[in-house]
Amino acid sequence: MTHYNFNDDLKDGLDAENEVKELLKLHFNVADSDIESSTSKGYDLKINSLGLTFEVKNDLMAEKTGNIAVEYESRGKASGLSTTTADFWVYKFSGVYYMLETSRLKTELFSNKNYWKDVTGGDWGSNTKMYLVKVPNFKSWGEQL
Repeated sequence: MTHYNFNDDLKDGLDAENEVKELLKLHFNVADSDIESSTSKGYDLKINSLGLTFEVKNDLMAEKTGNIAVEYESRGKASGLSTTTADFWVYKFSGVYYMLETSRLKTELFSNKNYWKDVTGGDWGSNTKMYLVKVPNFKSWGEQL
């Protein structure tokens, strides 16, 4: 049984990006025109005046499972956290956004092995590998937007 539907999740992800743009404007005190969306695989949003980039994730299962899923490989290739060039990751779960420095997230997961489980999931045939992190741990690594 899978909980993943690419088209549904893509729409949810784009909605989350638009919400994050509004939150970043307030958090960094920048104009709407200063934030641009990216089609690059490295990041989703960029604040041009500050040179900061953001990856936006919407974890639809976290409220139910108590875990945040962080992808690092898909279809046998590095992906997600392994390939991002973003300065920050912004995660939406349980209707709230948390912002973490990407370097902190990489250190916690790749170096410190600070995750609950290493699992495989995603859409059929993707063999997407991800770390599951307990929500309280994840929250402690960043800040609420």
